[in-house]
Amino acid sequence: MNDDSRTVKPKSLINAISEIEQFSVAEMHSEIPEGSLPIATSLSFFEVGLKSGLLSGIITTIMTPLMMAASERLIPVFGEQELTLFNRLFSIALAVAFPVCYALFIFVILTKSYAGNITKKAINNLVGGISSGTVLKTVVVCLLFHFMYFRFLDPETVADILVKIRNIYDAPQLNYEATYYWVMGFKKVFIPSAYFIAIVVSALFIGRYKTRTRNKFLKEWD
Repeated sequence: MNDDSRTVKPKSLINAISEIEQFSVAEMHSEIPEGSLPIATSLSFFEVGLKSGLLSGIITTIMTPLMMAASERLIPVFGEQELTLFNRLFSIALAVAFPVCYALFIFVILTKSYAGNITKKAINNLVGGISSGTVLKTVVVCLLFHFMYFRFLDPETVADILVKIRNIYDAPQLNYEATYYWVMGFKKVFIPSAYFIAIVVSALFIGRYKTRTRNKFLKEWD
């Protein structure tokens, strides 16, 4: 909502949160008519949330296999092939820090907003879009990782690709046999990575559900 009381379709997550904060401030002083949030604007909050939920998974999708590969000693951490407890915890933190901080950022800001009818509707649409995007992202990543494991990185395909590279570029400095075994070793991290991402996302949803249940209980007894 802008100064002339017309709703503006949010184009990004920050825009959507800013609009929700303005709705919240307005509803603290007076009731906003239902028509202030037409269906097109309402759906735009869902669209922004959906895109944010999908884009937020890119870092997790990249970092999780790398974290698993480090635990299998395929990738050194801080230049060390032998992992210490600190290195293991650091690699796990890199994989989970972004989705956890992202969820906390949205949760803290939205829970501070006064939730009148219009504000609550905008929040529900935004969070619904984020949740849908997160679930869709998780399904796509799990399918992609399984495809990488069972189809794309099968031994014959990897061997054929390395043979073609050797025939085209003829790079004698590249140890093709060692590269083949490294790729086969890296292949093994995709399945546990898929389940790890699914567990992290499930934990976030369970935490959100428990928080909503607790807040609802407190309001009933307030």
